Amino acid sequence: MARQKRTVVLVHGWSVRNTDTYGGLPERLKLEARRSPDLELDVRQIWLSEYISFHNEVTIPDIARAFQTALERELGDALKSKRRCVCITHSTGAPVIRAWLQHFYIGRGERKPPLSHLIMLAPANFGSALVQLGLSKLSRLKAWFEGVDVGTGVLDWLELGSAQSLALNLEWLQQGAAYIGPQGFFPFVLAGQSHDPKLYDFINSYTAEMGSDGVIRVAAANMNYTHVRLEQMAPVPDPKSKLGFSAPRLVPDAPAVSPAVPLAVIPGVCHSDLRMGIMRSIPADATPNATVDAILQCLRVSTRKDYAALFDAFRVQTAEVQQREQVEDRSLIGPFDHQVIVDPCSMLVFRVRDDQGNALKDFDLLLTGKDGNPNSLPPGFFIARQRNHLDPGTITYYLNYARMLGGPAVTYKDKPLRPALRPCDSLGLHVIPYPQEGFVLYQPATLTASAENLANFIKPNQTTIVDIVMRRIVRKGVYRLTQNPSPEDFTKQPPGKPIT
Repeated sequence: MARQKRTVVLVHGWSVRNTDTYGGLPERLKLEARRSPDLELDVRQIWLSEYISFHNEVTIPDIARAFQTALERELGDALKSKRRCVCITHSTGAPVIRAWLQHFYIGRGERKPPLSHLIMLAPANFGSALVQLGLSKLSRLKAWFEGVDVGTGVLDWLELGSAQSLALNLEWLQQGAAYIGPQGFFPFVLAGQSHDPKLYDFINSYTAEMGSDGVIRVAAANMNYTHVRLEQMAPVPDPKSKLGFSAPRLVPDAPAVSPAVPLAVIPGVCHSDLRMGIMRSIPADATPNATVDAILQCLRVSTRKDYAALFDAFRVQTAEVQQREQVEDRSLIGPFDHQVIVDPCSMLVFRVRDDQGNALKDFDLLLTGKDGNPNSLPPGFFIARQRNHLDPGTITYYLNYARMLGGPAVTYKDKPLRPALRPCDSLGLHVIPYPQEGFVLYQPATLTASAENLANFIKPNQTTIVDIVMRRIVRKGVYRLTQNPSPEDFTKQPPGKPIT
């Protein structure tokens, strides 16, 4: 009995208002299916999504629920017959479908979703640094003139370090491995790191950021990531402290690593441009196209062995592409000879909470090198930092991986651009929380720099979620009992020792 051909569903990103965003992809898929019957695609069943993302009240979970209703309405018979579909997403479309999978299948223990392949193009799996600009006053004014909302309900999810995105990714880290395979589905990530010179915004550096397609960082797209938890030790007596106690160390748990998902960096593509966009620039005819080639490789995966082989092939491809694209020549957009070195990057999302679950709103966080000295870290390693506007206890650091782990000399057209980089030998961090005085307080704590920390935290093209749990120190003076019947002003009583 011949297997049923698969339906194809295409899902767009945030703020899209027209299905021209899919470019020639629908027609190209039909062409490839006719040329290659082994793809098992039903060319009569290519569905283009139209979902609302630019109304402020709409959130990604709302869209995920509406997606399920739309599937049942349009493809109900196919779902009842266990017919499976292929989903190709762009940008915010990936969080939408992943939220749908989590809500209706993974979170409910349903082992066989109707999805066979999830192919994510430039997915915003960990959000985008540009979102804070999307939430700005200028963007609100632009939306007002165009007669629509900004879409803050979706943008809140997409902001770096959002609670929603971290929850979804940590759920996948715990449960995802059981769903990868022919009985579940096969996820893939295809991302770019190029920029269209015609779209440069010299005021906003994010549009030409290293390791990014102008909107989404490769590290934020990648579904290979690590979770590290650090907990501050309990307070101990300390005669050198004016409080008489301290809790100087952060103690790490063993890092948890997400299930392996193939990642391919596609050469020469940016986020959504008609000329270079990873999806919108796909031609409808048979013109060779690197994104199409990668999509076809994903579609041909049918076993875990195929999946593992493609993971390795994409890893080799990514290394080759990043080597070829290591120098970006921006001389074409100005009168001067100007080249930019593009290195692989890493993203660190720090969530600082206390042991009662409260987010710390005021703290300093320093990365340190040898001997706990921040100045021991290599120059140029730090690229950007963003604090989440809804959760000030969450902050995202963006780092240059090559500056941290070293790399060979870089030349361009026989011109030396950079000497070889020496690797950093260790990494630690120092958290300085506030307040540090009073009846309830926090105390600084340090993760001792080590080579192991460097390997666990800094990985090329990846994100590391770092949960830091600080001790909320309550002192005995917060509450006292007395048998003295005489009126007594107790507002000036000393805080006392910490409650153990």
